[in-house]
Amino acid sequence: MIIQQVIKGISGLDDLAVKDIFKTGIVCNWWRNQPKGILPRDRIPEKLTERNLDWHQNSYNQPDPLEGNKKFSINTPYISTTAGTVERDVARRTNTLTPAWKIAFYFATDGWTSDGWLFYCHLFLIGKRAVALESFSEELRELNIYTGFSPYQPEGEIAGKIVIPGAQIERGDFWSLSDAQQALQNGKLPFPVRSLANSNFLKPDAYNNLRGFLI
Repeated sequence: MIIQQVIKGISGLDDLAVKDIFKTGIVCNWWRNQPKGILPRDRIPEKLTERNLDWHQNSYNQPDPLEGNKKFSINTPYISTTAGTVERDVARRTNTLTPAWKIAFYFATDGWTSDGWLFYCHLFLIGKRAVALESFSEELRELNIYTGFSPYQPEGEIAGKIVIPGAQIERGDFWSLSDAQQALQNGKLPFPVRSLANSNFLKPDAYNNLRGFLI
């Protein structure tokens, strides 16, 4: 098993909402949009499918015929995070690194339009597909596992399932839009102006080796 560090970018949160996430975890949109916030756990097997994982990556905002043509994103059981990625340009004989924080910033700022938060988390991988197993995340960036073409593969996605528990969230860093844009321009990530630590976080290196995200 691999414990993988990831970053999740989320916009539109205040400090109180961030502290609530530390307690409840980061939940998928399917759970978030349930009446009264109650998850129908008996439906998890029908939601965690190869088809839905492919739609999550490649048809996220498309109308889903299985959900009354509502946008798939409303009912996705998956949670997008990033660990960064490397693209190989064979013609130029070079590799291009995209750090995890650059991808996370795009989502944290809602497409470079607002302030946002970067959440530093860890997820569990087993080095192969485990779509139906809720406890293990899917490494969509790994071309030796997910061999089909996706235009979004360079986002370096690690897809969590149903919820990223609070114990797996180390902290949340607040970034103003201007600071995020400055970091992108400079090509490196400085210390954030404000950071909230999660007292419920359990350090993963205490029980297994930890693989970091790309920086």
